[in-house]
Amino acid sequence: MRIPKTSRRPFEPLEELYLGRGDYVAGGARSLPFLDLDGARRRRPLVFGIVTDDLESCPAIAAEMFSGRQADPEEWAVMWKELGADGIALDLHGDPDLVRRVSDRTRLPIVVMGDAPGSLPSSEESVMIVTGDGASGTGHAVTATGSTAEEVSAECGRLESSGEERMVILVRGFGIGPGLSEDVSLVRDIRARALAGDRNLRHPVMADVSGCWSRGFADARLASMQEAESALAAMMAGADMVIVRGPGAADMARVYGEELADL
Repeated sequence: MRIPKTSRRPFEPLEELYLGRGDYVAGGARSLPFLDLDGARRRRPLVFGIVTDDLESCPAIAAEMFSGRQADPEEWAVMWKELGADGIALDLHGDPDLVRRVSDRTRLPIVVMGDAPGSLPSSEESVMIVTGDGASGTGHAVTATGSTAEEVSAECGRLESSGEERMVILVRGFGIGPGLSEDVSLVRDIRARALAGDRNLRHPVMADVSGCWSRGFADARLASMQEAESALAAMMAGADMVIVRGPGAADMARVYGEELADL
C-alpha cells in the first residue's frame, strides 16, 4: 500500500514583534502549536519575570525566593537576567524613571504593567510592551484583551484603526482551576482563527500566569509547580510569551519551551 504524503505547506506566517534592542522576537507562527510542518522556525516562547517597586503587592513567599534582592527593583531585575529570563515584567507603582533604569541595567525587553508608565525610552532605543490606556502614543507595543476571540479581534481592529501599529494580545488569567481551561481554549482559538485568516488576530499572544500566587499557597514550591503547570498549558495552547512570578516556573517554561519549540 502506498504511504500517504505527510508533508504539508505551512500557513502564512503570523506577525512578528521585535523587542528590546531588536534582538528578541516574538510571534511568527506558521502552524498550530507544536506541530512540525515544513518551514517551522523552532522558536520557543519568551519568558518574562515580574519585578515590582511595591513589595506589598507581591506575595511574600514569592518575594523571598530572590535572596533579598527584591528590596531593590533594579537588582531584582538583574537577578532575573542572571536566572535566564528573556525579559522583565515591571509592575510599576511609583517612579516611572525606573523603567529606563531597569532597561539600561538589563538591556532586556520590558513589559510595563501597573500605573500609567509616564516617561519611557523612545522606540528607537528599545521597543517595550505597555499595558493599559496610558500606552497609547508611546511608540511601543500596546496590548489588546477580551474574554473571547471575537472580543479580542474587535479590540485589535479598534486599536489599529486608531493608529496603533505594534500590538500584543494579552490573556491575563491562567490561574489554576476552571479558569485555566477557559484561558487555554481562548489562546488556542486565537491562534487557530489567526491562521485561518482573521488578520486582526495576527499579533503575538502573551499569557500572564502569575495569578497562581494569589490563591493563598503557604508553600513556595507548591505555588511554583502550579505556576509552571499554567505556563506550560499557555505555551502548548499557542502563547508566544508568558509572564511568571517565580524563578522555578520560569526555568521550567524555558527548558520545556526549548524542547518543544514549534516555530
